[in-house]
Amino acid sequence: MIGIIFGPPGSGKGTQAGRIEKEFHLKHLSTGKILRDEVAMATPIGKQVGRKMAAGDLVPDDLIVDIVRRRLPEAESGSGVLLDGFPRTVAQARALDAMLAGEGHRVDFVIALDVPEAELVSRILHRAAIEGRADDTREAIEERMHEYRKLTEAVLDHYRKQGVRVEVVNGLGRPDEVFERVRNAIGLSSG
Repeated sequence: MIGIIFGPPGSGKGTQAGRIEKEFHLKHLSTGKILRDEVAMATPIGKQVGRKMAAGDLVPDDLIVDIVRRRLPEAESGSGVLLDGFPRTVAQARALDAMLAGEGHRVDFVIALDVPEAELVSRILHRAAIEGRADDTREAIEERMHEYRKLTEAVLDHYRKQGVRVEVVNGLGRPDEVFERVRNAIGLSSG
């Protein structure tokens, strides 16, 4: 099974993805975490993307697709994979579709968390203060929101047109409340 958790920065993708991973036995593949780890380890990829992330820019499609291409086989070894932070553009979605089709798979569902922008900014600034994430400045947040609206919402339409089940879930409330809505949206029995 291949799922995607989708939503703007600060919508709770990481929190909910961890719960989905545990409940539905899907391997959580977070491109944001992979990229932050690469930056922290100062790898060649990390050096290449660090400046872009600090400015709030999206990592180039070819680079992120290559990262996912390398990580996807190890993630698919169990019941399936839940992608978090990828695809962010229609070009990335098409590349993912081609990768999966080559193995006889396709995206089974998309969960899109919906949170008002003022709440998103508040959450991200709070997270930045707690975790010390340098890429979470007000300027970077505003740029990421702009990029999200401009590019990534089109990914939802891409999957809707392909007949993939896209479920928009209210992301406000306690994590347990949001997860109950996510679980119902996925609509599969766990275990």
